[in-house]
Amino acid sequence: MLSVIIPAYNEGHHIHDNLLEIDDELRTFCDSFEIIFVNDGSTDHTLVEAKRAAEKTDNIKIISYTENQGKGNATIEGYKAVSKGLVSILDADLDIPPKQIEPLLKMISETGADFVIQSKRHPHSNVKGFPIKRRFLSRSYNLLIKLLFDLPVSDTQVGVKLYRKDVVNTIMPKLLVKRYAADVEQIVLAHKHGYKIEECPVQIDFDPAGDRMKLKDILNIVVDTASIYYRLNILRYYDCPNGTLIHSNENVYRDDKVMD
Repeated sequence: MLSVIIPAYNEGHHIHDNLLEIDDELRTFCDSFEIIFVNDGSTDHTLVEAKRAAEKTDNIKIISYTENQGKGNATIEGYKAVSKGLVSILDADLDIPPKQIEPLLKMISETGADFVIQSKRHPHSNVKGFPIKRRFLSRSYNLLIKLLFDLPVSDTQVGVKLYRKDVVNTIMPKLLVKRYAADVEQIVLAHKHGYKIEECPVQIDFDPAGDRMKLKDILNIVVDTASIYYRLNILRYYDCPNGTLIHSNENVYRDDKVMD
């Protein structure tokens, strides 16, 4: 019983084929699933191509809005449409293929974990083509995360994660990061609430041509991370009971396949 959220921004050149590939792959190991595609204000033909894919299967639901607000915001909008007991996030470009969700499903079943994430630093991971600069940035950032939050994970930035729905229900109302450190905020909140987090190996064949990381992005990641630390340890925002979900888009378009 799996919901897979696909946040996307300007992925029109391949999103039709990628959505159908996800659908085909999930059929091989899931008895019941839904694909929740979130168009994060794309300016190309992403939405048109996603609708074209949705016409070919009953498993694709579409959410779309006009202003680009970041992967974190797209994930939050996807959470609102989840109807299954387990929830996964998958990048639209399929740098990590959908078949890699299957080991996470096995691990959550075997270990009783509430939240499973992939890690490039797991001893059984196989990461190819990862540039030295990205390796340095990744290690430096995860060292910073360890110092600030002491999380029980070695890597916070790999694309595929799997949650139990009660984790989503607990953390979603308090998520504020819409862009650069959204993954970290989710893990910080899950850890704060005492959920069991496990790491799983990942297989990555990195394509340098798809590397969009810029200096501005690095600075924004640091700012977002500092904001999480401030809310957690100084403002104590995350301690407030029954947080209010304040990031709502009035102009969200929802395909008729999405249940309100």
